[in-house]
Amino acid sequence: MSSKFETVFRTYSYRLYPTKMQQLELKALFDLQDHAFNDWADLANRGVAQGKSYETIQNEIESHEIITERREDRYALSVTRSHVLTLARHLCDHQIKRIRFRLPDRQQRSFTYKTVGISEHYLVIPSIGTIAMRDYRPFPDHAELRYAKILVDCYGAEYRVDLVLAVLLPIAEEQPVHYEKVVGLDYTQNGLYVTNTGENAGYPGYRRIAQEQLRRYHRAAERFHTGSNRWRKHKQRAAKLERHIVHQRRNWQYQQAHKLCKEHDAICVETLDFAGMKQANPSLSPKLNDNACAAFFRKLEQILHQNGKKLIRVDAQFPSSQICSCCGAYLGKQPLGKEYITCPHCGVTIRRDHNAARNIRDKGFRRLE
Repeated sequence: MSSKFETVFRTYSYRLYPTKMQQLELKALFDLQDHAFNDWADLANRGVAQGKSYETIQNEIESHEIITERREDRYALSVTRSHVLTLARHLCDHQIKRIRFRLPDRQQRSFTYKTVGISEHYLVIPSIGTIAMRDYRPFPDHAELRYAKILVDCYGAEYRVDLVLAVLLPIAEEQPVHYEKVVGLDYTQNGLYVTNTGENAGYPGYRRIAQEQLRRYHRAAERFHTGSNRWRKHKQRAAKLERHIVHQRRNWQYQQAHKLCKEHDAICVETLDFAGMKQANPSLSPKLNDNACAAFFRKLEQILHQNGKKLIRVDAQFPSSQICSCCGAYLGKQPLGKEYITCPHCGVTIRRDHNAARNIRDKGFRRLE
């Protein structure tokens, strides 16, 4: 076992069951944080419209204090101020057009605490008291609580707490890499990825499956006045289904990542610009968002690192689909709609994704050498 350790951050999420009075007290905290965010966002928007520099806007935001009597609220406001300053930087760099204000009738609201008390089946929050908590996931040993975020989700349907813990884990020893256990993955719209052996991951596309149900919920909500009970009921149904889709996709991706880590010593992937792909071809956005390939690669890299294995990223400029994986001949740029390619030099016919995955595997293995 390795004698070296590293600190990793883990989020543990638990359901909360506040009383009616506690819900009102939490709503006051959410309103306080939203009020601070909107005030600072207004300063940033007006400052950029008047042509002020980022340094001037930063000074105005930092000098504009939100008065609060409780000491425990200051940490949450400092987190909110840091978030607004980050958005103001993006605003000054013209990465966004304006900072949108937070509305009270939205899917999720939150408040951040630096310290909270945790006991068996209960969460102790300063200024509010003890809230019933469903404790179904034990904490790891020697974990340190960094901060806690209290959230109301799905338009007020559910309350939960996200506890961010700093966990000390041993660093796994680096494993030897054998060529026959190196795999290359090429992104595909249907199935998420294809391996160098031609195997498709077969991602089912959970959002596509639930898309019609989501549309019905949103169409039903549009028939009622925003903020009414019926509007909220349909919005809650849609939000719960959205969260269920996210959980399904996350679970599937973790299962695939563990499977790949168990079977291979190293995994080679291509560093694609998914944001650029969405801008260049907006019709690809639904599939790209549903597949969430970038999130899958992050999970895969995390699991490989924990087991002493490697994720090798091949530059996106490498023409993986323009080279014959059998003879190495350059074939030129291939149309996106072309499923199979035929090499004029060696005569082999192979699927485009399969050919690219083989080239990515070979290119990644050469980087190891």
